[in-house]
Amino acid sequence: MLENHHWRRYLPYLQAVLIVALATCAGYAWSLLPDARNLSLVFFGAILVTGAWLGTRPALFAAVLAFLAYNFFLIEPKMSLRFAAADVLAFVAFLVGALLVGALSGRLSDRAREATHRLRDVSVLFEASRDLARALHPEEAAARLVAQIERGGADAAVWLGAPPRQVLASYSKARAQEADTLALQVSRVLAGDDKPGSAPALYRLAIGERVLGAVALWTPTGEAPAPRWMDAMLELGAVAIDRARLIKEVAEASLVAEKEGLRTALLSSLSHDLRTPIATIVASATALEEHDAKFDTLTRLDMLHTIQQEGDRLNRYVSNLLEMTRLESGALQINKVVMSPAEAMASALERVSGRLKDRRVLRMFDAAAAQICVDPVLIEQALINVIENAAAYSPAGSTILTSIKPDRESVLLSIEDEGAGIPVADLDRVFDRFFRGRSDRRGAGVGLGLSVARGLIEAFGGEIKAVSPAAGGKGARVEIRLPAYASLEEPG
Repeated sequence: MLENHHWRRYLPYLQAVLIVALATCAGYAWSLLPDARNLSLVFFGAILVTGAWLGTRPALFAAVLAFLAYNFFLIEPKMSLRFAAADVLAFVAFLVGALLVGALSGRLSDRAREATHRLRDVSVLFEASRDLARALHPEEAAARLVAQIERGGADAAVWLGAPPRQVLASYSKARAQEADTLALQVSRVLAGDDKPGSAPALYRLAIGERVLGAVALWTPTGEAPAPRWMDAMLELGAVAIDRARLIKEVAEASLVAEKEGLRTALLSSLSHDLRTPIATIVASATALEEHDAKFDTLTRLDMLHTIQQEGDRLNRYVSNLLEMTRLESGALQINKVVMSPAEAMASALERVSGRLKDRRVLRMFDAAAAQICVDPVLIEQALINVIENAAAYSPAGSTILTSIKPDRESVLLSIEDEGAGIPVADLDRVFDRFFRGRSDRRGAGVGLGLSVARGLIEAFGGEIKAVSPAAGGKGARVEIRLPAYASLEEPG
């Protein structure tokens, strides 16, 4: 690597020699022409080309070389560096002019090249800042930093954390083995005991006094890259890693707060809503046990019916809580079978018939509706939750309309009530956990029924939404769209 680097450093001077050699050949050919004059212009042109192409130092080198070649090959006596005393002023003027031309042309070239490099560096750093700003995790930011350094022509490895717990987060594939052996050196750099060196160069990633990690660089030349570029890239990387760390901490804190809020809401709902059916069951059972002889047959049957109703109600609450737990943990097992949507709806209506005795239920089932592929138990649970919600929010004596109809490659199941409807502001929230809507509902609940229904329907590849007002400018309608069985079949 170092030999290659030295060769590249001397290459512009070799090119300057070639340019002057060509100019000498051209000048010699020109000198053979009759009345040949101004041979020095050929060399001045060569110096201009050298300065514009290669920069100041090669141009000055070419100026001195051109002076010697002009004197040795083209001025009498040829093949000698001697010259007449009368030509001293001309040769001095030639040398000074050549040096001035080389210096000016080279300086302009250097300035233009420097401006181009700066513009390129600014563009690279700008693109790097945009790329690093997209990182959402510290490890991702480290990987993006390595990728940006690789675009600059170097290999890199990034460690995150402070000693002695720094972790190798990302590295160039070509340096995997070397990166694994740098743990001790990285610890020293992070502790401030070492300074950036070579093979590889080690740097600290820090914001102020807070150390975030370290970076190792391997360059093709074996030397550290330009300090300005490296400092800017390291600063961008440190900011991106720190920002990603803060995003991760905020997300974790939000998740903890959300879980704590859900736990509080669940405990509040359980303490309030489950207490009522339990108290009713205990009171009725106690009364039957202690005063059974004082009750007539109708009273005993009524109390037994109350116990049964409250037991069913309690069972529904517990079932919804269990289903929500399975949905969130991913432990829900779905056993799909092909069945008629009318069969699922009829089964759900039969299960809740006790709660619908004071409602009029209309069924509009399209006989041509396609079949659906769902879990019979879970689809029934989802429909029961929606039907019970319609009963809870509609007055006694009202009508609940259930309908099934095909819609292109899906089947639309809907449950519509004649209640007060859903406020526009609540339409997007009715399927949220623990959302209970208005306080005038008939019968208590923990606010999980529609949320469980949405989770089950989405598990079948369907979608569910609420529409309010429904027909006649009142009430609400819950629409469930499930894929038709024909759309699930694979051709052939």
